[in-house]
Parts: sequence; structure tokens; C-alpha cells
Amino acid sequence: MNKKYDIHPDFAKFPVVTLTFNAALLWLINTAMKAHCFFVRRSLKLMVDDHVIARADGSQLKIFTLTPHRSATAAPALIYYHGGGFGITYANLHLKSCERYANETGCVLVFVPYRLAPKHPFPGGFDDCYAGLEWVASNAESLGIDANRIAVGGDSAGGALAAGVAQKSRDDKLVKLCAQLLIYPVLDNTCSTPSATEFTDVPVWNARSNRHMWDMYLSRYKDATTPTYAAPGHSELHHLPMTYIETAEFDPLRDEGLRYVAALRGQGIEVTVNETKQTVHGYDAMERSEISKRSMLARIAFLNHAFSASDNDIAT
Repeated sequence: MNKKYDIHPDFAKFPVVTLTFNAALLWLINTAMKAHCFFVRRSLKLMVDDHVIARADGSQLKIFTLTPHRSATAAPALIYYHGGGFGITYANLHLKSCERYANETGCVLVFVPYRLAPKHPFPGGFDDCYAGLEWVASNAESLGIDANRIAVGGDSAGGALAAGVAQKSRDDKLVKLCAQLLIYPVLDNTCSTPSATEFTDVPVWNARSNRHMWDMYLSRYKDATTPTYAAPGHSELHHLPMTYIETAEFDPLRDEGLRYVAALRGQGIEVTVNETKQTVHGYDAMERSEISKRSMLARIAFLNHAFSASDNDIAT
């Protein structure tokens, strides 16, 4: 048990590891996770449909939708981007969480398995994520989606992708998103906040792994410039949708998340904050923890609020 930090017993036995994002190791991890998720997908209690969409360069991207069996004719939609340090594929936790988001809010969940670094550093995966939103916006009617109630969401690196997609959608005037759901999001590539420098030995995700991740993800940008949309904490934050931000107390990403909260509120944006205590990055992998259960309910409540608020705006 980690005695240096006041981590809740539910999470104190999580391992302390440092990821260097070795390509061979990532291949092994991703192969195992894909095999596991193949069977988890088949057990989900909703309709699962595969789709092939076009990237801007003409190549194909496979995504899938999760639709409740009693879906409305014009349902809200949540486009979800999984975490994994930009280099690890989605896990069973992502699928099970997205199953709940869909079934408990009545939304169509669009899941985008984007290209991964180090083979595809920024902007490869990001472009896939944006292509997913473009496809939904163009095909909302045939998908049974209300184009006025589209949200984006993601955890960890997926939070960076969701936030960046929201910013690019605003700039391109693609679609007016109704919400963004950001779960312990990656936002700041400088790794300079107190939590991003102090937490070098916390479980699951530490400051060293965080720096290695950014070196890998921004490997095409050696001149210290931060490309637009890669690190959303450094972008313009005006005219963004209502936002949910969840942080973990002993997470290197904690302070950049809280700074994002303050910056969004400074722009007059409605922000719901879930500042969890005694937690570490990825704590909700312990699904039976009461803390994890409360966070899931908070996320679902936010989505229901965002979807109903957008519905009311249309009605008025």
C-alpha cells in the first residue's frame, strides 16, 4: 500500500509504473486488449453497428455506434474518444462505461478507435477523431441523431482529443456542440504545473510517463512549438459548449484540469466540476468503489442535463 499519499484503500494497491511507450511493448499490450474487447463488445446490452468512414486523405476509418434498444427517433449523440496516452487502444472499461452513457441517457454513442502513436503521432489520431464528428454531423438524420444535441467526450488522452475537436469544430463552424465531457483530461504539454512535476511516484500514471507521452505524441514537432488543438489548454476557449471536468487528487493531470476549469469559467462557460479526492489517474477502473460509482452518476447526470438543456433551447 502506498503510504506517501492519502490514497483511498480502493486504489492504493494500483501499481506504480513508468511508461516509456516502447513500440514493441505497445504492440503486445494493444494486441491483448483488442482480443479482450472483441468479446466484451459482443456482451454489450445495446445495438452495436460498425461503420466505415472516409478520412480527409481518402483512406478508411472503422468506427462503431452503440444505440439503446429503445432509442428515440431523434436521439442525442455522444462521440467518445478513449484514453491510453495516445498510444494504447481502448479497454473493456471504456466499452462498459459507454454502454452506460448510452443506455442511461438515451443517446447514440459513437466510438472512434483512432490511429495510435508512436506510429501515428499528432495529428494522425486527432484527424480521425475530427473525421468522426464530421461524419456524424453529415449523417445525423440517417443515424437517428438530433444534430442540435451532439456532445463530445473522452478520458485522459481522449479528453485532449475531445477538447481539441470541440475547439476545431467551433473554429470551422462545423456544428454547435451541446457539451464536452472531459474525464481527468490531458491538456498541457509543458508538464509544468505543481501536480505534473510533483507526482513522480503515484500509481498508474506519473509525471515521468506524462513527459514520455508528450515526447512521443508530438514527435513531429521538435522546435518546441505546440501545434493547434494538440494541447487544448493552450488554445482559445471562447464559445465552447457547457463542460464537465473530472479530476483525480493524486494525478499529474489534476492541476491542468483545474486551470482549464478556471479558464472556461473566465469565458462565461458553464462548467460542472467533479474534483475527486483520495483518487489516482484511472481510478474508475475499480468499478465497485463507491467513489467510482458516484463519478459515473455525476457524468450521466451532466449528460442528461446537457441533452435536455439543448432540447429546451430548441423548443423555445
